Amino acid sequence: MRTSSQNIKNSDKNSSQKPCGSLYLIPVGLGSENINDILPKGNYDKIKGLDEFIVENVRTARRFLRTAGFNKSFDEITFHILNKHTPDEEIPGFLKNAEMGKNIGLLSEAGVPCIADPGQVVVKYAHEKGIRVKPLVGPSSILLALMASGFNGQNFVFHGYLPIETKHRIQKIREIEQDIYRKEQTQIFMETPYRNNALIEDLINTCKPDTMLCIASNITCNNEIIMTRNVLDWKNQLPNLDKQPTVFLLYK
Repeated sequence: MRTSSQNIKNSDKNSSQKPCGSLYLIPVGLGSENINDILPKGNYDKIKGLDEFIVENVRTARRFLRTAGFNKSFDEITFHILNKHTPDEEIPGFLKNAEMGKNIGLLSEAGVPCIADPGQVVVKYAHEKGIRVKPLVGPSSILLALMASGFNGQNFVFHGYLPIETKHRIQKIREIEQDIYRKEQTQIFMETPYRNNALIEDLINTCKPDTMLCIASNITCNNEIIMTRNVLDWKNQLPNLDKQPTVFLLYK
């Protein structure tokens, strides 16, 4: 009769026979800041050992890699393109070599992968295939904004992008403002940079005058702005955030 310890040993033996690489989740900078100030040296050491990457944009990925001290010829590097146009059926091919034991990297376009970023579909597939997922330390505009807002950091929700159509966006703003008071919950969201000013207008015209609004723009960059005021005060001094990467937070 086979004992449970024998079963465990056989299971370990079988699993060890299957080669398995790692998927490194590689953060990049949020803007024009010096990435040496925000990324650990250990990240660069791991990046230099890779020659296959999953990226949103090859040009910006190459620029980041060079800044990180990556000195291999890009003619010898494999880039897989992952964006909103990538068919789901292509994802398994991105990780084929990782299944065979090779380490590969997943780069965000800005900040950390998989947060307001399409990388989660790759990570989900990696878990399904037993590929180790290794997140590296780096800046998240969402968490940095929450840290600096003065709002509730133990009960919060990130909505991503609010609806584009004005009527639906205003309705959503009303809904999330209610959750501030019902649940004591910080509400976090963002917008495509060229629609920032329209969003601010909707916020100040929809929210209660004493609802608190934090605007965190160009985080970690030289032109960083992080300010928390009530809606009434913002109404009297609206910033121009056109084309500026910004995170918005609401609380009471």
